[in-house]
Amino acid sequence: MVMELEARKLDTEREERRLVAQAEERRQQELQAEEQQRLQEMEAEERRSAWNIKLSLIHRRLIIIACRRQPFVLTLLLNSSESCMNTISSPFSSFEKIAQLNAFPEDKYAAILQAHLTGKALKVFAELSVEDCQDYRTVKAALLTAYAVVTEVYRKRFRTLNKHHSETFSEFAFRLSVQFRC
Repeated sequence: MVMELEARKLDTEREERRLVAQAEERRQQELQAEEQQRLQEMEAEERRSAWNIKLSLIHRRLIIIACRRQPFVLTLLLNSSESCMNTISSPFSSFEKIAQLNAFPEDKYAAILQAHLTGKALKVFAELSVEDCQDYRTVKAALLTAYAVVTEVYRKRFRTLNKHHSETFSEFAFRLSVQFRC
């Protein structure tokens, strides 16, 4: 009987140790799961932060590039001056190239562009429906229409180009080819 009691006592102690070990193992697993979740959250935050930094740098680059090229900066700073009617399509192509080079998702083009519209362009954007505002092609078409950039405008622009005194013939030929492609 004493042996039976001692055997039961040993069994009970073993069972207690097993239960304690299981509880400790569960606790360790929970801690690991919490740690893994914290790491995933930190990685997600780093990705968001990196994306925001990338957008900021791209935004600066777009402004610098656009400001070098033309007085009208559609790529991120649209306005309603008369000079924009002569140069509106080129900033669109610049914007699209830069967005593609930086792997912007195409469904975000309209959102990126609309955040920087001003003047007449902003009024045109405001007149569009919510669905149209989300579609870059629709926004672009509406802006081109508003600024009356049609075939005849390109034809007149091409025919009225003259070589500047400080310009080489190669540079003039390049300007002609750019206008011809528009």
